[in-house]
Amino acid sequence: MLKYLSIFLLCVLSFSAQAQDADSIFAVRRGTKWAVRYEIRQGENIRMLAHRFYVNEKDVEYEPDFDKNKKLAVGTVIYIPVASQNYSLSKPSALDSRDMHEMYYHVGGHDDIGIISTYAGVTKTTMRMWNNLHGNTLVEGQVLFIGWLKMIGRDTTENPLRESAYPTVQKVVVADTGKLRIIGGLDTVYNRQTNNGLNVLTEKGTGVFFEKPGKLTAFQAFHNGTPRGTIIKVFNPGTGKTIYVKVLGPIPDTKLYANSIIGICDAAKEALGITESKAWVELSYPAN
Repeated sequence: MLKYLSIFLLCVLSFSAQAQDADSIFAVRRGTKWAVRYEIRQGENIRMLAHRFYVNEKDVEYEPDFDKNKKLAVGTVIYIPVASQNYSLSKPSALDSRDMHEMYYHVGGHDDIGIISTYAGVTKTTMRMWNNLHGNTLVEGQVLFIGWLKMIGRDTTENPLRESAYPTVQKVVVADTGKLRIIGGLDTVYNRQTNNGLNVLTEKGTGVFFEKPGKLTAFQAFHNGTPRGTIIKVFNPGTGKTIYVKVLGPIPDTKLYANSIIGICDAAKEALGITESKAWVELSYPAN
């Protein structure tokens, strides 16, 4: 049995290394099951989203104070059920992997590994193996991998039937392009270093923030595995905000940076919509 669990873990780790959509998918506990908390965007409706997430329209839930007699407005919060038709505990095959996406969960204050494993439908041993845990202790805010969600992505150009699930919405460009250009035009350098985003590596994990005195001309960071001067694109899935940082060098070997994938200067907190000393982030940077 241990042999098969080990093989399964290797499959999970291998799949995790593949490039995924920029947005990480996080589940929340909804009653006795998982659900995906989702805010309606421009041009979306329930039928479209039910198709996109492989669920029935009637199973989609709303915030308790939502008036169903009113028009579904941008920003309305709904809950997409995570059930047998769109949830998998097994690594998808090559043929099925297109619409399968890794799903995560933020540990709550009253959660323990037994509760989370029960919701996921796996043993505590499997949950520990999935997340490389060495015991049952969890910390509030910790991010755990909990399986795969079947969901149509936003690449709707190949099959017209897929477009009904997520039609292309024209992006409105406003004068304030703070999300794309932050201090010093680092996005331009990033595009040059990555061949306009075609040659990138991705990484997901905890980012911590350090104090950087003095006036900055660019956001700065510590990161292992990239040379000094590399520009890293940092995305915060919790707020949907993106910045670009310039690498100063490797992550210092101190307690502050324990279990983190990047250290970012405090000046970048506001731009990422973060108030805490650490946050879950997704990185993109040149592959070589």
